[in-house]
Formats: sequence, structure tokens, C-alpha cells
Amino acid sequence: MRVEFKDAQRSFGPQIVFDKLNYSFEEGSKTAVLGGNGSGKSTLLKCLYGALSLSNGVVIYQAASKEFKAQEAVNKISFSGPYFELIEELEALEFLETYQRFRRLLISPKEILNRAYLEKSSRKKIKQFSSGMKQRLRLSLALFSASDLVILDEPTANLDPQGIEWYQDILRNELGERSLVVGSNFSEDEIFLCQHKLKISNFSQGQLKNSPS
Repeated sequence: MRVEFKDAQRSFGPQIVFDKLNYSFEEGSKTAVLGGNGSGKSTLLKCLYGALSLSNGVVIYQAASKEFKAQEAVNKISFSGPYFELIEELEALEFLETYQRFRRLLISPKEILNRAYLEKSSRKKIKQFSSGMKQRLRLSLALFSASDLVILDEPTANLDPQGIEWYQDILRNELGERSLVVGSNFSEDEIFLCQHKLKISNFSQGQLKNSPS
């Protein structure tokens, strides 16, 4: 999938997060969106997959030379972020089976748990999971959902060194030809596959004109 921002701006009240963003995430490309905490990279990623609308400008989604509206494109995008909410009252296997009713998976729910090293916790409620276990589940959902674009925001958050090694192996082996966008605080462990880098700081931040200080 190809996604293009044209003169994109996102603001919250008078505060501009990013402005005059013109950038194309090309089909099959692997791109890192880089910035420190509070820089706006997560906001940009949410605009990329349609969870947030732009304040100004447009975002264009294309696949196989066909354009899609944001409502259609969301079914072609998979996403993971440490703030992505899981249904914690459900058991892990129950959650994946429920998820599968709404989104096609590339492998079975049981196989996802095996690949995430969570098979022994399949009947455990997600609220009982450690933060690292939850993160492995989020990442597995993103990688094993049928999609053309995979977006990962701070993918190694809450992962120990063994978990980081697992993330790198599963991303390297399962991404395939899909487009990839990774939001990161400049961590090489997270962006090791990315050939392109977009620094959020290159786009002006501040206050909108005529807004009170």
C-alpha cells in the first residue's frame, strides 16, 4: 500500500503538532518515523491509519493503482502501539477468536499464541498478563492480520532483551512484501529494517496564528 500526505497539518487547539507535511510512504517501503517523547510521532501514525483526522491537508491511500477512502483503507492496515487497548476481561484465546470475527488472520488464533510464546497462557485473562506479554500479543496481532501496511509504534516498549530478539525475528520473517512504518525514539533495535527515515522535528511546531498565547 502507498500512503501520501499532502500539506498535512494536525493541531490540538492552538498547538500545532506537525505542519506542511508532504511525504509518500511508498508501496513495499520500510520507513521509520522518528522523534522523542511528546514530539508528535504517535499522532502522525494515528493520522496515517485513520484513527485521527488531519486538521488540514489530505491523506491519499493507494493499492494496486486504486485509491481508497480512509474508511476502506483501515481494513488494509494493521497497527500496534503500547496504548492499543486489548479486551482484558477476555482470555487470550477467546480474545483472538473474537478478533477473528472482524478481521481476517493469516494463521489460526492458537498458532498466533504459539508464535508469541503465549500458548501456556491461552486460558488466562489478558488482565493477568505482564506488560511484556501484552506487547507480544499486540505485535502478533499486527503482523498476523491480513494487511498491506503494518504500522508499529514503539514496538520494543515493555520488552526485555529476549523479547526484543523475538520482535526482530518475527518481523524479519513475517513482514513479507508489505509496507512497514515504525514509530521510534531513534532506537536501532526497533528500526533495523527501515531504509527510509522521517524526522517529525523537521516539520514546524508551535501555535496557530491569531491564537491566544
